[in-house]
Order: sequence, then C-alpha cells, then structure tokens
Amino acid sequence: MTEIPFVKMHGLGNDFVLIEKKYLSNVSDISDFASKISNRRLGMGCDQFIIYDDASQSDIEMSIYNQDGSKALACGNASRCISRLMFDQKAYKKISLNIDGRIVQCEYLNKDKIKVDMGEVSFDESWMPKQEDLWDLAKLHLIEPKEMICVDVANPHLVIFTKLSNQDKEVIGQNFQKNNLFKDGINVNFATIENNKTHLRVWERGAGFTYACGSGAIATFAAANKLGFAGDNAEILFELGSLCMQKDKGCINMIGPAAYICSGNYIYE
Repeated sequence: MTEIPFVKMHGLGNDFVLIEKKYLSNVSDISDFASKISNRRLGMGCDQFIIYDDASQSDIEMSIYNQDGSKALACGNASRCISRLMFDQKAYKKISLNIDGRIVQCEYLNKDKIKVDMGEVSFDESWMPKQEDLWDLAKLHLIEPKEMICVDVANPHLVIFTKLSNQDKEVIGQNFQKNNLFKDGINVNFATIENNKTHLRVWERGAGFTYACGSGAIATFAAANKLGFAGDNAEILFELGSLCMQKDKGCINMIGPAAYICSGNYIYE
C-alpha cells in the first residue's frame, strides 16, 4: 500500500487530479491507474488525470489521461491549472508545458486570468474524413452539413454549429465518438452563437459531457473564425463561466480561471 500525494483542481468545472511524476515510480500500468483514480465512486473522481514533472524548473512536462485510461494530447483547462499550481508553489509566472512533445506557453496573470497560447490549429489532417463522408454523416443525423467542421488541436475535434436538444446532443456525442470515420475517437463540440457570444457544450471522448473543455473552446473559436461567425476576439460560454479567446498571428490564446478543490493522499494498493 502506497500513499500518493495529489491535488484536485478545476477550470470552469472541468476537473482534474494532478500528481507529480516522482510519486508514481511504483505504478507499472499508468493507464489502469488513471482509470481507477478518475472513477467518481471508487477513486478521487475527475474528467482527466494529469501527471506533471517540474524537474526542469519552468519547463514542465505534462501527460493527460482520460477517464478510460486513454491518452489526450491537449487540455486548455488543465494547462491553466498547472500554471496556477506552479505559480502558487514556485512563483513561476510563465511556464512552458511539454505535452508529449507539443509545447504550450502559459502566463499567470491572476487566479482568474491565466493565459494559454495553444499555438496553431489545423483543418487538414490525415484523421479527418472526406468532406462527402462527413456530409453523409451529418444528413444521417439531420444536421445541416455546412454546420460541421473538423479541427485538430493536437486532439481531434468536430464542431457542430446548431441548436440541438440536449437529448440529441447526447445521442450524437455517443454515436460520433465510436463512429468508424473517427478511428481514434472524436471530441464533439455543440456550439450556438447568440449576440456575438458562443454557447458551447462538449462531449469529450473517453469522458462524455464535461462542464467545460479548453481544447474544445479553441477548436470552436477557430472554426467560427474560419467560417466568418466570429472575429479575432470572442467569448466562449460554458455552464459555470466563460473563456476569452484571441487570435494572434495565427496562434490562438485562451484566458480563463483555475481553482483548487482539495489535496491529500490517494491510497494505492
């Protein structure tokens, strides 16, 4: 039996258990550990499990695991949480996050304003279905094809601009996540634009609906900007708050809060 120190944090309700890498030396199967600690009845409970290593001072290594133990390559909300943690523990105002080789820059302004430069997004990647296949999928679920677009934010995202019922969103999220068009799964973003503000709900692969999704906000903002639905500055609204989005020289910045929930020791045996 081992006691493993952890911190639990959230960004707009999107919650994470964060553990420093050095405390996991006795864990042989990280994916299995991630699924167990993420369990909301038998573990600490979280949307995603985060491992970090700050041995290189302000250059922080970070790994992200979904509830099912699968890996993710981007998480804006978790990036802000790590940024706040490093500021509070070591007074780092700026950090570079190395997420399995992808570099993300974070700047701590205050606990409610943490800036994350997520870099450039892509609308042309090998995992993206052919346009006609995507349109067929849209028509099958009675979605207007022009309202759907794929975006790569290190994680694969599908953005749908539509006013669907919550029940339809859940069905589509579940069906699209395991659809053969998306071999590695897909994060499905349901966006509605009203009064220059984007209301967003995200079905995250391996987790289901979450209160908020940073990479989903990036994908949705980038898609809205590309399609002419939004300018170079916008606000993305989630159930518990909002994120400010900025496009700067092709890169997308996200500004939002990070908060603590609890800390303690997780018993691993």
